[in-house]
Amino acid sequence: NKVGGGVDAMALTAVTPVEPVVLSSDEEDEGKLKLSDSPSEMRICLTRPPDKDNELVKVAARYGAAGILAVMRKHKDFSWFIVMSLRAVQMCLGPRHESLDVQPVLRECDPIAFAVEMMELEMIDEIFQLMKYFSHVRDVHHHGLAIMEILIMDDPEWRDEVARKGAVNILVEIAKQRKDSPSIMCQVMTCMSYLAAEDYIEVMLCQHDALHYVAYILTEYGSSAELVTRASLALLNMTVCEPHVEELMDKGAILPVLTVLGRYAKDIHLVIILMGVLANFSVKDDVRTLLVKEKVLNHIAAAMRLDPSNAVLQVACLKAVVNYSIDAEHYMIMDSLGIPNLVGQMMVDHTDDPGVQRYGNYFLGYHTQCPIM
Repeated sequence: NKVGGGVDAMALTAVTPVEPVVLSSDEEDEGKLKLSDSPSEMRICLTRPPDKDNELVKVAARYGAAGILAVMRKHKDFSWFIVMSLRAVQMCLGPRHESLDVQPVLRECDPIAFAVEMMELEMIDEIFQLMKYFSHVRDVHHHGLAIMEILIMDDPEWRDEVARKGAVNILVEIAKQRKDSPSIMCQVMTCMSYLAAEDYIEVMLCQHDALHYVAYILTEYGSSAELVTRASLALLNMTVCEPHVEELMDKGAILPVLTVLGRYAKDIHLVIILMGVLANFSVKDDVRTLLVKEKVLNHIAAAMRLDPSNAVLQVACLKAVVNYSIDAEHYMIMDSLGIPNLVGQMMVDHTDDPGVQRYGNYFLGYHTQCPIM
């Protein structure tokens, strides 16, 4: 049977390679790598070769997506073979600056043409089915997610394609299964953030309860800057729709954003992202009330002082704070924190920035409503 029609044979369980260790039993052997010739270690080398020894990279580079897809179909029952095939596809799609040193044959492969051929063959459908069938094999998930990330990074057509083929369900299922794996969750959060940039996919993700896993990352992995950054990007794109902010409120998942902001208050890049999240939150009256009680305005004032010369940061802070200016009580709190003075100063410092001027005017009362979105 084809991959799309089910798999008859029992798949082999993937074997995780073991790095050779340095043995220092005596001075003569100290510092030398020891690797025995046992069958198990030989099998590890065959099933998990380094990139330079992965012969399937040559197949994919020379014969294109159609060639490697034919090979994958023929050997679909073996998880280790699928891992090698997916890694070959990933290398053909990925950046060349490092891969060429490992596999010079990649010079023969145009990554854009390879992706177009994948689209024409609807190859992502079979990759997704393999990711489902070999859901117990971590490396299949790892390389499958890496392929998806490359394809959807800046291509709306590929976002549409993977969404049509069931990417949302696959991402949520992987998050559910591997929520305790930081590296896999980094990939899941990145893919979610790219997909949620499309409004209809944002809705699909939230229908599949993707917000639960984003909130889980912010709560449980606050010490991992990279993972928190990716989860924050996903949250930024998944809270554009107001009902999704309400859903977070119902889940009690609003305040972890402030916890993360407090921990990474000096990280400008992450602060800019979190200001965007707070701007999305601020459209709801009950969320604003909750956040004010938890000192959100203190956090925003600190962010505005973090780098006054950074126009992007200042616009992000203005968007986060502007809706609070419609409430007299909230405005008094902001006045005590010096926020109005900060807004006036940034408008003077960034006279040529339309974003600063626009949202500064909203804040200072030249407009009665602020259409942030």
